[in-house]
Amino acid sequence: MAKKKLTWSEELVGRPLPKDSPYIDQIMAGFVRTDGTFCGRMEPGDRWLRAPWKKCVRAGWVKSSGIGFGKGAVIYFLTDRGEAEAAAAKARVTAVREARTRWSLDWKAAWASKQKDVA
Repeated sequence: MAKKKLTWSEELVGRPLPKDSPYIDQIMAGFVRTDGTFCGRMEPGDRWLRAPWKKCVRAGWVKSSGIGFGKGAVIYFLTDRGEAEAAAAKARVTAVREARTRWSLDWKAAWASKQKDVA
């Protein structure tokens, strides 16, 4: 299988942009606050998040609190198994975001260097 060709921006940096975190990791990481404590969340409203959300529910990582504000506005909390998965997902999402931020900073530096060369 052939390697995927780098985009113009990726060629400028010299490496591919790291892939973003899977949606399921993003959903689970959303249950972890910045201080590391856990919180409740509502079901995501975006259609592309429905399938990963259902996986979280079926896996037993989240369960409904019974507190709701209408259809699709029920607050969910993590189960014991879900807390471990959410903490791991938060670490993975943080690592990916840091890698993407580093790539972005490298792109800015490469672009500035290219602009100096042109001027």
